[in-house]
Amino acid sequence: MSDLSLRQRAYDHLQQKLISGELHPGSVVSEQSLASEIGMSRTPMREAIRTLEQEGVLEQLPRFGTRVRTLERRDLEELYELREAMEPFAVAKAAMAAFPEDVLSLRRVCDEIHTLAAELRKSKVPSLDAAQMQRLLGADLGFHLMLLRVAGNHRMMKIVSDSRLLTGIFGTQRQAHTAQVLEQTHREHTAILEAVERGNGKAAANAMTQHIRASKQQALEAYDRQQSQRNPRLIPLAMPQQLLAEIDRIEARRPTSRKASK
Repeated sequence: MSDLSLRQRAYDHLQQKLISGELHPGSVVSEQSLASEIGMSRTPMREAIRTLEQEGVLEQLPRFGTRVRTLERRDLEELYELREAMEPFAVAKAAMAAFPEDVLSLRRVCDEIHTLAAELRKSKVPSLDAAQMQRLLGADLGFHLMLLRVAGNHRMMKIVSDSRLLTGIFGTQRQAHTAQVLEQTHREHTAILEAVERGNGKAAANAMTQHIRASKQQALEAYDRQQSQRNPRLIPLAMPQQLLAEIDRIEARRPTSRKASK
């Protein structure tokens, strides 16, 4: 296996432990134990740790070692500012590139949030449980990543997906996800999707901007509430395998010319 492949394998292993919540904010990161877990030398793991430090996920503390960063309020604001700067542009491109099959894939992911809202109303409980919350976070991330994939800008997808991953790794607690909140999210996603389906890039960009701003406000309010809690519940971010498969299918279908057939 090449040095590059070993570094990628080490990076993927460490990232998965962060996504799963096994390594949570404040956790000490042991280069030796991580390398031993997947049977490799410390060098590629050291390089993976350095990469995640550069991405803002890990930090080095003098006389302490490496640990998982804790997200500050300003970090959260900057992550949403980054998304607002990039995603409206990307979704406008997606509106001109999406094929009918892409729209169907996006609608399936979008409808998962509607399904969760219906389940919640039927159960008569006030908000999502941990398993449902993971489904929501996976569907929400899947929707945004699919749009970026359709837009065809892989560098942008990497930057935005990393920023979304950061909020999941740091366990940022959002507002209580009631049926009403889920229905609002579904309406916002639907407005974006319908603009993409019509090929209206300007409307898609405007809808995405409003959605990100609303999400930012909710996330900041929830962050403030979290700071007042002694032991906040952290929910790890997960991408359901079927959503990853949908994204891979969209990528496999990308032709040289991506003009949408409307």
